[in-house]
Amino acid sequence: MRLRALLVVALAALGLVVVMSPPKPAWACSCVGSTTEQDANADSTVVGTVSQVTDRAIRLTVESVEKGGAQVGNSLTLRVSPGEAACGYAFRLGTRYRVNSYGGATGVCAGIRELSSPAAATTPSVATAERTRAAGPPAWWIVGGVTVAALAVAGLVVAARRRTGRGQP
Repeated sequence: MRLRALLVVALAALGLVVVMSPPKPAWACSCVGSTTEQDANADSTVVGTVSQVTDRAIRLTVESVEKGGAQVGNSLTLRVSPGEAACGYAFRLGTRYRVNSYGGATGVCAGIRELSSPAAATTPSVATAERTRAAGPPAWWIVGGVTVAALAVAGLVVAARRRTGRGQP
């Protein structure tokens, strides 16, 4: 009877590890509107070279202004999301871009075009998405799963030994 109870507990624990495993990454960014609509809706449109990149902002040295109040030759700081999965953009230092912004922020859906490579600027970087997907589950899930499985196996071994030990005189 104890063996059955232990088996049920072990299977339930193993089932919890499978059911409670971390979810696959979700991509929350969904852009609506064409490039023309993005340009029309922007507060500011500038062409400039990236002079600083942080995880929350970029600084552009403005070369030309198509829309808005930025000044040629000045620096323009814009807020960005930390990654492309959150509608951010992977700006590269020293690269020229045509950038739309809304309320001092920019991102994939705002309308960004890398001037040296226009095709790469209209879509998120596949390499970044692949790195995100390849990261896999956090290490603590793996350690936790292995620990639960080892405890379940050890419990079954102990229960089996006790049962075979009772049948002996």
